[in-house]
Amino acid sequence: MATPRQELSAAEWEIMQVIWNSSNPLAVRDVLEQAYPQAEKAYTTVQTLMNILVAKGFLKRKKNGMVNYYSPTVSREKVLHKSLLTVAGRMFEGSFGAMASFLVNTAPLRPEEIQELKKLLDEQTGGPRK
Repeated sequence: MATPRQELSAAEWEIMQVIWNSSNPLAVRDVLEQAYPQAEKAYTTVQTLMNILVAKGFLKRKKNGMVNYYSPTVSREKVLHKSLLTVAGRMFEGSFGAMASFLVNTAPLRPEEIQELKKLLDEQTGGPRK
């Protein structure tokens, strides 16, 4: 029976970002050094978080000698999609348009970001309107 996935905490996101950015499975020490280069978290804290991610079904663990190596079981895109669905449902009555409007109006966008958004909207609607 598959373990049901839950939302990721902020610390779990930090760890998953490192895992997703690697093309190879990583040991706890690797994640610790990449995510917390100034020793912001203890080895045992990162190990505990990674074991929680295994229990939640976000990571898989494989032992090689004395070391456990971790790799993702789900893509960043799938986790982002589910998280955004949750946010849209909870805070914007399920409306991605309302959520996008809020985000666009919350902080100023750089010109290149505006161009990218226009391009994405054109692709969604079949081209620029005249």
